[in-house]
Amino acid sequence: MDTKISILFYGRKADNLSPIYLRVTLQGRRLELSTHRYISPERWSAKARSVNAYLDTLRAKAYDHHRKLLESLRTYYIF
Repeated sequence: MDTKISILFYGRKADNLSPIYLRVTLQGRRLELSTHRYISPERWSAKARSVNAYLDTLRAKAYDHHRKLLESLRTYYIF
C-alpha cells in the first residue's frame, strides 16, 4: 500500500487578500480545503509569523490524522 502523503499550502489570486488553501495528496488523490485564512500576496513570506504558525498547526494535524489512519489499517489487516 502506498502511504506517501503530500501537504501543500497555496494562495489563490485575488485583488486584495488571497485565500490560503490546503492540498493533501494521498495515493494520487487530492483533497483541497480552505484554511479560512487570507493574506496579502506581498506578505506571503517568513515574515507572516502568525499565518505560518497556523499553517504549521494544520500541517501537524494532517500528519497526525494520516498516522492514525495507518495505525487503524495495520490493526485491521494484521491477523
